[in-house]
Parts: sequence; C-alpha cells; structure tokens
Amino acid sequence: MEAVNGTIVILCLIGVALAIFLNYKFNLQMGASAMVFAFIIGVLFMGLRVKNVIAMFPTSIFFQVLALSLFFGVGVVNGTMQAIANKMLYATRKKPYMLFFMLMLIGFALGILGCVPPAAGAILAVMGFTIAVPSGVHPLICASLGYSCNAGSFIRWGASGAIIESTIAANEYEAEAMSFTWQIWGFSMIISIVVMVICFIIWKGYKVKEVVGMTKPEPFTKEQKQTLILILLVVFFAVIPGMLVTWKIGGAFMKTVSGFCDIQVLCLIGFCIAHFLKLAPSREVISKCPWNTILLLGGISMLMSVAVQAGAVKILSTWLGSNVPTWLLPFFMCLVGAFLSSFSGGITVVFPMVAPIVPALVAAAGGGVSPMILFLATVLGAHFTGMSPFSTGGAVFMGMNRDESISKKLVTGQLIVCLIGVVVAGIILTLMGFAFK
Repeated sequence: MEAVNGTIVILCLIGVALAIFLNYKFNLQMGASAMVFAFIIGVLFMGLRVKNVIAMFPTSIFFQVLALSLFFGVGVVNGTMQAIANKMLYATRKKPYMLFFMLMLIGFALGILGCVPPAAGAILAVMGFTIAVPSGVHPLICASLGYSCNAGSFIRWGASGAIIESTIAANEYEAEAMSFTWQIWGFSMIISIVVMVICFIIWKGYKVKEVVGMTKPEPFTKEQKQTLILILLVVFFAVIPGMLVTWKIGGAFMKTVSGFCDIQVLCLIGFCIAHFLKLAPSREVISKCPWNTILLLGGISMLMSVAVQAGAVKILSTWLGSNVPTWLLPFFMCLVGAFLSSFSGGITVVFPMVAPIVPALVAAAGGGVSPMILFLATVLGAHFTGMSPFSTGGAVFMGMNRDESISKKLVTGQLIVCLIGVVVAGIILTLMGFAFK
C-alpha cells in the first residue's frame, strides 16, 4: 500500500513539472493543466470522486488574494500608490538603496506588532511594486523582503509565534515551548536578514542609481488622501485588536472584535467604502484582479492536496527516520517543511503537520540532535518557501503586481528566491546541529 501511495506522490510531482513545462512551451495556463492532473490522479489512480477533488480547491487562499487585490487595487487605479512611491523616491533620491532597508524594517515591525503575514506581505508587496520596482530595484529583491514580516511574526505574541509555541507544547515539550519559541524567533530573524542581504547583492540592489533632477512630487489629491486614510484604517484594525488580545486586554469583547477584524473582511469593507466614496471605478479595479495568479494557485494547490491525501507526509517522515544520519536531520527537516510549504499556507498549516515527527526523531537519534533545532528547521523550511508562487505568501505577492511584462518571470524568479533561502538555512542548520546537541 505504501508503495502505491509513494507512486501517487511521484505522479503528483510529475504533474507539477508537466504543468510548468506546458506553460513555458505552449503558454497553457499552469493552474488549468494542474487541475486536470489533479482529477486524473485523484479519480483514476486513488478512486476519489470528482467532488472530493473539487473540495481540495483552496477556497480560503482564493478569497484572501481576491479581497486584498480588490482593496489595494483601488489605490493602484486612482494613483495613490504611485503618489506614495514618488514621495518616498524623492525622500531617498540621493541614496535609493535605502528603500530596501526601509521596507525591511517596515516588514519586521508589522510582523512583531501582530499583523498576520498575508496582510503584512500584501502591504510590502504593494509598496515594492509601486515604490521600489519603479525606482530600479529588482522585483525579486522585493520578493525576498516578504521574509521580514514572516520572521517578525514568529515572536511569541505574533500571529505565527503563538502557533509555533502551542504546537511545540502539544508535542511533548510543554516546559520548553516558551524558550524554544524565543530561540526560533531570534535565529529566524538573523537568518532571514542574511538571506535578504544575499538577494540584495545577487540582484545588485546597491547599483540602483541616484535619481537626478527629480522634481518635488505634487500633493495628494482629495481622492488619494481619502484612499490613504482608508488604507491606514484597514492596517490599524488588522494589527491593533490582535495585539490587544495577545496582551490580554479587552477580554471577550476584544476577542470578538479581533475575530471579525480579519484582513480579508477589512479589505472587502474597505473596497465597498471606496466605491461609495467614488475613489476609483469599481469595474476597472475588478478587471485588474490577478485572475491568472488565482487560477495558478488553485490548480497547483489541488494537485498537491492529492499528494498529501496519498500520504506524502507519512512517507517523508518514515524515510527520514530510516535513512538519514543524525547530523543531517536538521537539513532534511528543513527540506520537508520547504516542500510542503511550497504549495500551502506555511507555518499555520505545515508546522502543526510536521512537528509531531520531531519527538520520534529525537528518540531515534538517542539525544544526538536538539529538538529545538529540528523545530527551527521545520519553521525555516516553511518560512523560506512561503514566497513560492504556489503558496499563500507568494501568490499574494504576485497578485499585487500589475505589470504583465514581469508576471511570468516572477514564477521562476520567486522559486529561485525560495531556493536561496532554503540552501542558506540548510547550511546554517547543519552547522548548528553540531553545536546544539
């Protein structure tokens, strides 16, 4: 039975490769072909019903990308984002490379303050495509900046940190959960900075030229001022209620408010308010939604959900325990987290799924490997492939792009960014494995 499941998992990976090939060779929409492969493998090889495969469509991710695109599309259409970009470019015209560090700090701040990674990533992506890219910063440098808000959110009270700590506590390390979470956050911040700086160097962010003779930007128009206020309100309500709940302020009422103030809900409310304020033509905003990206994400997610249902996680964990030497366990746990996060929701989905493997691996290794390092490896793997074009974070980033000339390049480009992150993390984790036994 396991051999059959393993064959199905391999077929799913072949399906992904074929979808990519058909897209580049024949310009066939990658998501559409991936859906076809999901039905072929799920129905014909696994005996699933068609409606079971349809149920694997990532509805929540689809809704999230759509809501964010609608809301931030208002600012793109009416020129608010471009106006912000012009002002930031003017402020940094003598040292344009400082945009990279400004956006990195904003990302860390958003994550640490409690903003959920998809929302923070969307904010950074909009700023990247409307501020940094027009100034000459390579879009893949902007993609790497998404790691800042993700790493920031690993702090104990952050959107991801709370999940990390509770998951560790639920898997035989309750007493160490707080300490492990602090260490994971600290190491993740440091390693993320290393990866972002490497991307900055590879794509020559330091060579962005000084803007010479740039005139002072025009003041915001009335519509742009209203749009900016609306954006700030959405960001405020996406961050503050969650922070108050984490700090146990406001009781049950604030918890209810926080539950309602999901970024998707806030963006839809913001879009409706923008319509009534006539901030931008709604039809034009809707027409500019990244439907190609949404279809791509849906198809690949369906195909990989078939692989997960076939037992991909169990197959990987069994193989790890039987074939991987102790000193290489952190590196391979990083790969497992990376592989699964490439097609799903990252920390919120992958870490709780993979963390139960850790106690068994520690026991099998006879104490020869640190459980904190294995947890960290899983987190980092999921973290660095969070910018995959097939995952939530990567799809949100692509969805904020309005330039069709670079949209196809982002698919392979974001995978390269992910590869850089995983390789750097894997090397550092292997070295840490020797130091933290």
